[in-house]
Amino acid sequence: MNAAFPRRISLVAAGALLALAWFAFAQPSGDEPLVSPRDTMRVFLEAFVSEDGRPDLDAAAACLDLGDLPFPVRARQGRNLANELKHVIDRLEFVELQAIPDDGELERWVFSDELSVPLVLAPDGDGRWLFNRATVAAIPALYEEVRDRTVVEGVEEAPVTATMWLRDRIPETLRSGGFILYPWQWLALPVLLLLGFLIDRLVVWTAYGLLAKPLSRRYENLDLPGARRILRPTGLLGMAAAWWLGIQWLGLPAQVDAWLDTTLLVLLLLALGRAAFAQVDLLGTALEARASRSENRFQDQLVPFVTKTLKLAVSVFGAVFLIARLGGDVTALLAGLGLSGLAVALAAQDLLKNLFGSITVLLDRPFRVGDWIKIGEVEGVVEEVGFRSTRVRTFYASLITLPNARLIDASVDNYGARQFRRWSTRIQVTYDTPPASVDAFCEGIRQLVRENESMRQDAFEIHLNEFGVDGLEIMLYVFFLAPDWSTELRLRHDLALDILSLADRLGVRIAFPTRTIQLEPPPGDDSDA
Repeated sequence: MNAAFPRRISLVAAGALLALAWFAFAQPSGDEPLVSPRDTMRVFLEAFVSEDGRPDLDAAAACLDLGDLPFPVRARQGRNLANELKHVIDRLEFVELQAIPDDGELERWVFSDELSVPLVLAPDGDGRWLFNRATVAAIPALYEEVRDRTVVEGVEEAPVTATMWLRDRIPETLRSGGFILYPWQWLALPVLLLLGFLIDRLVVWTAYGLLAKPLSRRYENLDLPGARRILRPTGLLGMAAAWWLGIQWLGLPAQVDAWLDTTLLVLLLLALGRAAFAQVDLLGTALEARASRSENRFQDQLVPFVTKTLKLAVSVFGAVFLIARLGGDVTALLAGLGLSGLAVALAAQDLLKNLFGSITVLLDRPFRVGDWIKIGEVEGVVEEVGFRSTRVRTFYASLITLPNARLIDASVDNYGARQFRRWSTRIQVTYDTPPASVDAFCEGIRQLVRENESMRQDAFEIHLNEFGVDGLEIMLYVFFLAPDWSTELRLRHDLALDILSLADRLGVRIAFPTRTIQLEPPPGDDSDA
């Protein structure tokens, strides 16, 4: 598969992750002092005045005490409530800042008690003057009270949000009553659910049509199943995005909004994680294809290590992102990990040893995937090098998982790193073989070695070496140029057949174990045998 495809997908995934990181951790600064009722009202009203006509709803929301709102939707709900509060104030009176007290020592100040719930500003626990929680909770009901009033003269009305625009067009009978939600919201939820499923199907169909088929024509050996695995989550992303935008239009109560927001966030993270894992697999496929074209087999064992590291990083990032969006203090979490680092290190010392063992294998390269190794009593072919362990396939087909901690100080006998493979054996011929035939037989074997291009020519020994129990022993000490054991066995087989053919031509008999038994009569027995 061409590496350009996973590389482009990686850039898209990286951009999505960076956008999510900003969305997760970027929060309104709220640096305004808000030390008195006048100061708070000034900041609130100035947030709706800008040269480009777009209000700073984050600054306006900072003037509201949002402590009762669930954290996942606090920022979004705060912006909507601030905008609705501005519409309420615009229909009550023209605000004269000079008429508002600038005394921060007051206990509370009532801006208006004309409606069913008064608009009250009070200092919070930090001394910042805010519209108190009772006022914030009543804003939607207050807006319903004044929505039919005209804006007071001299006031520039705040813009209408999508939620307000949709709600104002719902019939009055559907905007009152209901259990937990208004009737129109109950009716809108199944419609939104169906719309999300339709968008899922449409996005997947479009992605297949625009990307999968053209890529299969452009890139040879493209992994189409892998491409589908990474394109399939795009439908889930589209569905989650449609639902997320839809619930913002519905203006749901804070608790329901928070529950749905968290559910959709988890769905979004799962879809992104699935897409990220799929593109990591595609990246691994591209790297494996490149490694297969390279003579350096170090890349073969580096590829799974890299892919597992990337998947672990994606998982950790997703967990931290979710904790941050749910209101967890990530800074405190990291600080806690720092304080408990010693305890964690002691508890996970075996894990750390195995990790360092993995790094040792990658850096020192005592063996590679596919090598025949022997470590202590473990002998076999390396199949995989992981974070914690190395898997070795033995010659009787079992799979041994070897902790990488053992590789730090273990002696590794790497048979696979040999350029030549030695064969040292003895050939026995019978004692009745004439000396000239023995010498001709040895010279004939030497000539077989010289004519074999798969054998080392500068280091071999073939001599009459011992007077054995069963025959004359000829030492055979040769080296084969064989990259693996299977090739070595084939070359041994061919040489052994050539030696047997040579012995047959020269009339040399190969000895086999023999025993001579001499029978003697018992003492005192003079009878004839």
